[in-house]
Amino acid sequence: MPNFRGRQALDAWLSGHDAGLLLQGPDPDSPHAVLNGVVVAQLPAAGARLSRWDPVTVWVTDSGDPAGVREPRRPLPDPWENTAARKPNEDLDDA
Repeated sequence: MPNFRGRQALDAWLSGHDAGLLLQGPDPDSPHAVLNGVVVAQLPAAGARLSRWDPVTVWVTDSGDPAGVREPRRPLPDPWENTAARKPNEDLDDA
C-alpha cells in the first residue's frame, strides 16, 4: 500500500482508487467526502499488504493550512493609505 501522508486528499483518493483501494475518513457514514485538505495520517500504515478494494482510513486536515485563520488583522489597515498620492481637493475639481 502506498503512503498517502502529505498528499492532497483528492490526489490520494484517486491514487488509492488506481491501486484498488478504498480511501475513507474515520467516520465512513459521514456525509463529507474525503476530497479536501491534506492527508495527515492513515491506517493501515504504508507498506501493509491489503486485498483489492480493502478500506484505508485517512485523516485529513480541513484546509491544508495548519497556520489557521489570519484575518482580521490587528491593527486594521488604514483605509486612506492608498489615497495619499491624490491631489488635495481632487474630488471637488470634478464638481
